Amino acid sequence: MWLDLKGAIVADTVYSESRLVGKDVGFTLPAVTLQTGDVQAMGTMSVPLIGLLDDMELAITKIGIDLGLSKLSRLEKQNLEFRWVQNVVKSDGSTGVEGCKAFVRCMPKALPGIGVELGSASENELTYGVSRLQIYCAGIEYLLVDRLSQILRVDGKDYMTSISTLL
Repeated sequence: MWLDLKGAIVADTVYSESRLVGKDVGFTLPAVTLQTGDVQAMGTMSVPLIGLLDDMELAITKIGIDLGLSKLSRLEKQNLEFRWVQNVVKSDGSTGVEGCKAFVRCMPKALPGIGVELGSASENELTYGVSRLQIYCAGIEYLLVDRLSQILRVDGKDYMTSISTLL
């Protein structure tokens, strides 16, 4: 069995409200961490509680002080879109590239401190609280978490459906 081998990221862009605000930025999309609860099974065992999530946080590292940084720093809800391209080695041995996208609804948690050093570019880190995250790779949805709409979908399966039908 062969899986395509995913390689280096070769380019990325960030859009805020459909407007380009950054190129070749560093970013870390939020982890989706389930809260756990304890059950008694030969002592105590922690199990994931489907439907209860820890806080989700997005981090963006932007080089330079510009209008893109200003737009990303707005103290209001933002819809951000991340696009990136990664190298791929396919099962037949050929190489190519593959596009990925992430759509994030978020609110800034803090304004970045601006560091200035002679001869160096200013590197600014922005952090956001996330209420919605959707990721696609090669046109296929990887996951969708929408906390306000009660959706937790991974690989096409919505894990909140069984809970919602009981309410």
